[in-house]
Amino acid sequence: MSAYILPEQALVREVTGPNRTGQISATPSADGRWEFSLIICDGDGQVMTDLTGVIAPDDVSLVLSVLPLEVATMGAWGGPPTAAAERRRKHPNLYQKWTPAEEADLLQQFQAGEAYAEIARSLGRTVGGVKARLVRLGHLTPQQAGWPMGSQRATADA
Repeated sequence: MSAYILPEQALVREVTGPNRTGQISATPSADGRWEFSLIICDGDGQVMTDLTGVIAPDDVSLVLSVLPLEVATMGAWGGPPTAAAERRRKHPNLYQKWTPAEEADLLQQFQAGEAYAEIARSLGRTVGGVKARLVRLGHLTPQQAGWPMGSQRATADA
């Protein structure tokens, strides 16, 4: 594990495990919050985890107190590998980065009034993933996406 501070005050930490390599970075934003990114790749370089978002300075301690428990809970929900394979079969683009072409298709379908479920099906994504991308692109507010307390979550897989 290594950590270093970049000149523009960004913190970057790299972690290597037996089958994964990860990097987390955090940079102070103009409004005083921390912009962060967590990317974890498998041995072939395929992105397996991609989390991005912002954390307000006053919320750092709360995030640190809640996150370990929630991550452990998600691990318990993971189920056997067959459950993950079934989820990928239903949503072939699950956990894949969005391409510009996919984003254009998403916006075209959204603006045409297609149902979220239909958009998700056509793009091989989840409804949560579709809504998260629409929030990220500025076409939905977090409240319109149905996120409690107006979460600023950047990605979702529900």
